[in-house]
Amino acid sequence: MTYAPILELWVDCAGMLPEEVESALARLGQQCDAADVTFVAVDGAAEPSELNELLARSTADWLVWIDASASLAPGALTLIQAALGRFDVDVFYGHSSHPDGVIVRRPSASPIRLRSQDYLGPVRGFRTTAIREAGGFAPDASGSYPFELALRLSQVGARTLRIPEVLSIQGEPSPGSVAVDRGVVSRYLDGIGIENSIEPGDGSVRVRYPVVGEPLVSLVIPTRGSSAVIHGRPSVLVVDAVRGIVERSTYRAFELVIVADDATPQDVIDELILVAGDRLRLVRWSEAFNFSAKMNRGTLFARGEYLVLLNDDVELISPDWIETMLGLAQQRDVGLVGTLLYFEDGTVQHGGHLYSASWAGHIALGWEASCDDRIGSMRVDREVSGVTAACAMIRTDTFWEVGGFSLDFAGNYNDVDLSLKVAATGRRNIWTPHARLIHFESKTRVPSVLPAELETLRARWGTRLLSDPYWPE
Repeated sequence: MTYAPILELWVDCAGMLPEEVESALARLGQQCDAADVTFVAVDGAAEPSELNELLARSTADWLVWIDASASLAPGALTLIQAALGRFDVDVFYGHSSHPDGVIVRRPSASPIRLRSQDYLGPVRGFRTTAIREAGGFAPDASGSYPFELALRLSQVGARTLRIPEVLSIQGEPSPGSVAVDRGVVSRYLDGIGIENSIEPGDGSVRVRYPVVGEPLVSLVIPTRGSSAVIHGRPSVLVVDAVRGIVERSTYRAFELVIVADDATPQDVIDELILVAGDRLRLVRWSEAFNFSAKMNRGTLFARGEYLVLLNDDVELISPDWIETMLGLAQQRDVGLVGTLLYFEDGTVQHGGHLYSASWAGHIALGWEASCDDRIGSMRVDREVSGVTAACAMIRTDTFWEVGGFSLDFAGNYNDVDLSLKVAATGRRNIWTPHARLIHFESKTRVPSVLPAELETLRARWGTRLLSDPYWPE
């Protein structure tokens, strides 16, 4: 016999009149399509003692929190019971839709993202025993109880399931059900010993993670000393990139490991020595082109605790780019940290890697800078499947633990392979919109992809390239 868990739907009716509460409960009751379900009106702005009293009296297996303005999607409760009967989890959530039918898809469990954005949607559920073991509903979380609880459970390793189905139809949210409470996030991070400062955003927050100590960061940059026309004027790409980094970066504990082909003009080398001074570590490359081998060689000469893997054709937008990445890289279980890259015309080049249909591409490629998806993914730190090595930070020991760049990928997919190797260790790849650079790679360039490299990537990573858990389509 299939196990059907008992559900208790807590309908958040904060700020509603008694007749409005009665109407909301009646409407949701009519949408109920499953057995062993009861509905309870709760005040999401109440004191925690009221909610904890209800929790103590509950005999349900699961508490399902739903905003009173939302509707249950057809078949939602049956889907929920089927999923919970099959998977041993502590928290669940799912997709939603707008009344016009447009689906709002949500990513797989993303603890770093959750600190900045309540992406879980109008319907989320918690195993009753997990709530009790976590200490129940917390003080100082009025208006944000389910968000605060989700944060707390994420810290203790709660098993979280994204049900890949539409569970609700969104209405107008009640007060406090969308905007993230800065105080809740700050108290949560303080409670787990993470220094932070919180800045408000549009429905989200920015968490700044102060750098612990002053670790040396090695910027590893491969170059041939090429020139191009940038912003309408001639540019020696690596020289202008290094000049901008030296003059504008606010984090000063860094060195520049320049891996230069023998073909690099001497006057470019001379200019690099002049611009970089004693930060420069010049490494020569005399072999045939192999990006992976070239970067591995540069890393052998790096003295830093952290590496920034960086192309030579970039320009800083964010002077605090190093400390922004470094604060994230110092978080527990974070592996690679990537950045927001723009083309020269201001459109997006990189919002994280997107792995889908046995292919690897870039999230938000070609979007206007003002564009976003329906849950604001382009304005928050978030987990991604991978990041581009045009600009990425990683601990040096992690880089070598996973074997560095694979020599099987001389020209393409080396960063995809690196990202997946890092993820395979249990670490997370993070993308941040708060470290921004221009990448002067032409958006019309058609990269020369060797079939052998693509075949190797697919053979090595198989189903991991079929669908992306962090950017559902």
